[in-house]
Amino acid sequence: MATILYEDCANRDILKDKTIAVIGYGNQGRAHALNLRDSGFSVIVGARADGASNEKASTDGFATFSIENATEQSELIVLTLPDEQIPKVYYESIKPHAKPDATYLFAHGFAINYKTVTLPKTADIIMVAPTGPGHQVRSLFLAHKGLPALVAVEQNSSGQAREKALAYADGIGSTRAGVIETSFQEETVVDLFCEQAVLCGGIPELIKSSFDTLVKNGYQPELAYISCLKEVKLIADLLFDRGLDGMRSAISNTARYGAYMTGPELIDSRTRNRLDTALERIENGEFARIFLADATKPNNLAQSMQTEEKNSRLNRTGEELKESLIF
Repeated sequence: MATILYEDCANRDILKDKTIAVIGYGNQGRAHALNLRDSGFSVIVGARADGASNEKASTDGFATFSIENATEQSELIVLTLPDEQIPKVYYESIKPHAKPDATYLFAHGFAINYKTVTLPKTADIIMVAPTGPGHQVRSLFLAHKGLPALVAVEQNSSGQAREKALAYADGIGSTRAGVIETSFQEETVVDLFCEQAVLCGGIPELIKSSFDTLVKNGYQPELAYISCLKEVKLIADLLFDRGLDGMRSAISNTARYGAYMTGPELIDSRTRNRLDTALERIENGEFARIFLADATKPNNLAQSMQTEEKNSRLNRTGEELKESLIF
């Protein structure tokens, strides 16, 4: 069983006199920067002078610099850029300017696990990966709570890499809820697999297919939208609060019986074989290679599918309902 670490396991003093440069002031990076500053850490932001991130960080009261200048000034470099952007930014703007013994911190293990960047042997390489989006990292912190996180050490040149990771996790509030130690490899594989199989891949595809099944058989799209999409939150909240067994106990007898009958029919041996294939594709690096090669194309898979979904009847129905119902 995993050991869960809390605030008493972290010593913020190890980062007390360090300058932390956040490179990538988006959803995750902004939350980290704000929480760290509120926790008393010295934080600067590296961004393009003409970019939206620079303007946002300045509005939030941070000292902003070019990525090159921010890198030169910092002892801890936080890379919260999109995975596909990290190699270009690192090799062009960070590597030539970083201190040899700088610490590199990632919020996701992709770049290190798939070796899209090669960092100096003299550096500490650590990860603090909150288990949710940046707005939760921030909102829970402001509520004097925290979002659990995963921490990992890939390279410990200073002998204090683990302590730095725990201090950082404490600074963003995650030790309030608990942090679990893992590896870059494990975090990357589990995160990508769950995104693809359940959270962002499996559930949306099941919603779309269920909606289409009802509509093509003559049922009102508005009812299909509410039942197949909007009510997912009700079940997700039960799962979050009570777990699988608790959710089953909270629903009607009819719903529970139907779930036990139909669920295994949908998720059968063929589906499980496809899950094994998806996991293997992530583990062996095939997914990363395909993703990175496709990411630079003007009309890549994600963009074309997003356009298709935006124009779908499911989405149109949702937009129409927003205008007439309170959601």
